[in-house]
Amino acid sequence: MRIVIVVSCVIVLVLLFLTMQVPEISEDKIKQAINDGQSVSEVKDEDQQALQDAVKKIVEQLESNQRTRLKYLVAAYLVIWLVFMLYLLRIGKQQQTLDQRLAQIELDDSDNHDKSVE
Repeated sequence: MRIVIVVSCVIVLVLLFLTMQVPEISEDKIKQAINDGQSVSEVKDEDQQALQDAVKKIVEQLESNQRTRLKYLVAAYLVIWLVFMLYLLRIGKQQQTLDQRLAQIELDDSDNHDKSVE
């Protein structure tokens, strides 16, 4: 039981690490998107800098929002994992108690059976 808990803890931590890394959009991709947008729409040369600044701000905001959403997602997974592990520990403890009670009943039954044979 403890091995399952330790393994699942490691898996959750690895997933936590992997999900917290938001892929960032590189400058080259931003410039390529701006150039594609400019070629499709007829943007004047004097508006190009404003367009580049607007696109960069939007990309930064999207990345920030993505990080926030990932934090909430990871927090939800951690809570669910914690509840599940506590449930497994409780079930394991109850199983041990039942095994002890069953062993005691079998011991008492064998003692009663031995006394009745005499």
